[in-house]
Amino acid sequence: ALYKIVTVDSSEEFGDVDDLVYQQKKVISSDDLMTVKLRYKEPDGNKSKLIKKVIKNNEITEALQGNFQFAASVAEFGLVLRNSKFKNNASYDNVINNAEHSIGKDSFGYRKEFIDLVKKAQSIDNRPQRQGIIFKGE
Repeated sequence: ALYKIVTVDSSEEFGDVDDLVYQQKKVISSDDLMTVKLRYKEPDGNKSKLIKKVIKNNEITEALQGNFQFAASVAEFGLVLRNSKFKNNASYDNVINNAEHSIGKDSFGYRKEFIDLVKKAQSIDNRPQRQGIIFKGE
C-alpha cells in the first residue's frame, strides 16, 4: 500500500473531513516524520499483536530509492491513466523517468516491459499532459 503523507502543519485543503473532537492539532518539534502502528491477529489467535515503527525524517529520502520508487511510478501511472483528480503534477514523462531510474534488478524483464507499456500508452493518449515532479537521482 502507498499512502500520501500530509504533515500536521500542511496548508493542504481536504474535502469533508470532520474536525478532531478529542485531540488538538499542533506541531511538535522532532526528528521523527511519523510513527506507524499496525495491529494484527494470528489466524487462530484471540489477542491482537502490535507492530510499531518510528520513521525518521532522513529515512524517507532513502525509501525513495529502488523498489519503493518503482512502485510509486506504477501507482502514478494509474493516476495518469484514470486522469484522477488526485494526480496533481503526475505525467507519463515523470512515470517513465522514475521507473527508468529505479529499474534495479529486473530478472524477468517485467520492469522494462512496464516502461514500454507506459511509452505506448503515452503515444496514443491525446489528452494534454503536464510535467510531474522528478524524484532524486535523475
